Amino acid sequence: MPKQNDLFGKTFDQQVIATGGDIDGKDITPNRRIAAEIVFEPMMTGIRVTARDREHRLLWGFVADAESVNQVHCLVAVYETLQTLVGEELRRGGFPAPALTDPVKDAQQALGELERTVSWLRRSLDVKKVTPPTLERARAIARIASDANQQVTLEATALKGMKPRADRPLPKHASE
Repeated sequence: MPKQNDLFGKTFDQQVIATGGDIDGKDITPNRRIAAEIVFEPMMTGIRVTARDREHRLLWGFVADAESVNQVHCLVAVYETLQTLVGEELRRGGFPAPALTDPVKDAQQALGELERTVSWLRRSLDVKKVTPPTLERARAIARIASDANQQVTLEATALKGMKPRADRPLPKHASE
């Protein structure tokens, strides 16, 4: 029996130990590995840590700061690319997987949710009197909205058939 078959049913960490760390090029069934990169992006209050696939599409990410770096668990954003990969793995394993839907309908629904979120953020700044909490909220919203807009703009410029935004120039690294 090949040694590789002896690894079936073990966790990935157990498989790495059993192979002496030499797992490159080995297909350890049922595990499937994909190449990914970890990116550290400086932000105003910390560092955004993201995992990206070979095409640099977002898989997951979180924002690390002085407080969260010592926590074992933190809020992690899971992006569509990872959701799709997990759905594929679930289908391969015969597990229940998310239903396939209409991409145009999904995009329209996602844009509607984004518009509702922007409206909610705008309303939170529409106050009769500007107080210190309002200023703190405004700073956070400015940071969040700026980061989200930059990410959406960068991702959208890579889409086939998308025309550049006419109202402002593209970020330097997106147009290169």
